[in-house]
Amino acid sequence: MNVDVSGELSRLCDLDRLTGQAVEAVLAASGWEGERRNPAKDWATTWRRDDASAWIQGHGPVEVEFTLLFREVADEWPDPDTYLDDLYEAAVAELPGVVSQLESGLLGARLEVCDEDLTGGADFIDHTAWRVSDKVLLAGVKHDDTEAPVQLVVVLCEGTTLST
Repeated sequence: MNVDVSGELSRLCDLDRLTGQAVEAVLAASGWEGERRNPAKDWATTWRRDDASAWIQGHGPVEVEFTLLFREVADEWPDPDTYLDDLYEAAVAELPGVVSQLESGLLGARLEVCDEDLTGGADFIDHTAWRVSDKVLLAGVKHDDTEAPVQLVVVLCEGTTLST
């Protein structure tokens, strides 16, 4: 099963503003280890816990992306074009479990499903998105281009849609 990030997300949603320092404090208190620090920022931008990673993007407010499943296409099969659909299906099969964790976790009662597109134009193979107060929470499977891995991510940002 994937790393459960519902506790971190609940604490992040309680923040008035998603700043790099505030997100860093929540991740560190939750047992995440800071891996890389961008010299232009006052906080670690990449984090790791078990098999999951987190990335703090932007300047302020920031966006937090948790990567719960990461599959390099070339590593999975010798001819990725032949088996890419299988890799998509495997990642999409994990998505309902993550959605269930989020809906039954600490944030469950606060999640507001809405009919509008909250992706900010990002292309997801499959996703579920909610509003939580003045933030957007999205769990989805993405594959940005043929060189990129297939990923199952959970993203939290301020505003009306994800930033692209």
